[in-house]
Amino acid sequence: MLSDDATRGRLLDESSTRAFASLRARAMESLARIRAVALAAFGAVAIAFSLAGDPASRAELGPLLAYALSGYLLLRWRRGGGWREHLAISSPMFDVVFIFLLLWSLGPRGMNGPFNASWTLGAFALLVGLSALSLRVQVIFATAALASTLFSALLLRMGASWVNLAMSGVVLALIATVSAVVVRELDRLVARLVVNEVSHEELRRAQSEAETLTHLLVHDMKGPLTGLIGLAEVVASELKGPLQSDVKMIEQQGRRLQAMVGDLLAIARLERGVLSSAPEAVDLSTLLVSLANSYAVTARNAGAQITAKVEPGLCAWLHREMVHRFFDNLVLNALDFVRPGGRVEVAAWQEGRELLLAVRNTGDPVPAEARARLFQKGAVQRGSRQKHNLGLGLYLCRLVAVAHDGTIALRDEPGWSTTFVARLPVEARRLVVDLAPALSRVGNA
Repeated sequence: MLSDDATRGRLLDESSTRAFASLRARAMESLARIRAVALAAFGAVAIAFSLAGDPASRAELGPLLAYALSGYLLLRWRRGGGWREHLAISSPMFDVVFIFLLLWSLGPRGMNGPFNASWTLGAFALLVGLSALSLRVQVIFATAALASTLFSALLLRMGASWVNLAMSGVVLALIATVSAVVVRELDRLVARLVVNEVSHEELRRAQSEAETLTHLLVHDMKGPLTGLIGLAEVVASELKGPLQSDVKMIEQQGRRLQAMVGDLLAIARLERGVLSSAPEAVDLSTLLVSLANSYAVTARNAGAQITAKVEPGLCAWLHREMVHRFFDNLVLNALDFVRPGGRVEVAAWQEGRELLLAVRNTGDPVPAEARARLFQKGAVQRGSRQKHNLGLGLYLCRLVAVAHDGTIALRDEPGWSTTFVARLPVEARRLVVDLAPALSRVGNA
């Protein structure tokens, strides 16, 4: 993130200047196109009336066609900067002068023929409005002042009163003022947008750097943790009595920390939309039975029982590692809240075209005030015992469900205090496998 305020201010000024210059370039392109279309329309009208025999239109035809050609050339050659850019910016003032000279050249015929005060005032007002496309306040007021002066000269020539002169000047001044206010507000809006864009870019860069640093730190922690756990296992095997229990506790805490590191890496990959492996056929019956067996001792130490409820041979295409972490986190969460004599159940079943994965437990229910933020990052629940992580487990479960285009929710079921269910748009199939021995061992755990 930029720490130097002067550098940041200079960056904002440069960005605002570039953004407004780009906006002006597009506005000038629109002005050139509008002028070309308008001049072509006036030229077509003059040609039509000339062919119809109107002498005034025939007199205006030559200058009008010549000026229309100049508008077309300006549209083609408006880019390149220098005198061509200044010419495009000042084009509304040239239009005012052209209309004045055309009407003035008609002489007395202009007073009774084509010249009409209201039409001319409308044309001059339109040109003042078009000058706003230059996005330059000076050009707007210069066009308005020139239009007011030349229109007053035409009015004086036809013998109009000073009241008419004053009123026409007020009308043109009001149009210029409104146009200038719009341009100034647009300038401020562009500046605010640039500030927001720069701030967003700074935050994005800071977030990216923080995520990269976190990923590197977490990744580098795996090696020392593995060594620490291995050393604790070796030392525990050589000790007896209270010291052995203490070393085993060190080993258990190391494994918990290792699991947290794995969760952090998994979250980082899922948040970036990167999965470490492709979907594969996962035998959910074998997975859940194995999961229940692996946590049977932990559940027994907590005075609870863990069982698996799954149809034998249920198989689906899933990301194996992610689904394993999904169940690991939910089971650890359940064991944190289950009471002595309670139950934990892992389950999977097919419902229509959706595969449902669930973990249920008895014990303390989730408080109502905690449900709204349950699956958000950092939403820590206060369990009766130690927590597996600091508010990342359920967030990881949500990411796993989303990675499979599914959802996860907490729902109420009779006989259970807490039930987490993920619904995945996956059709499972069944394998013919005899899991009765394994299921019986889990039930007796």
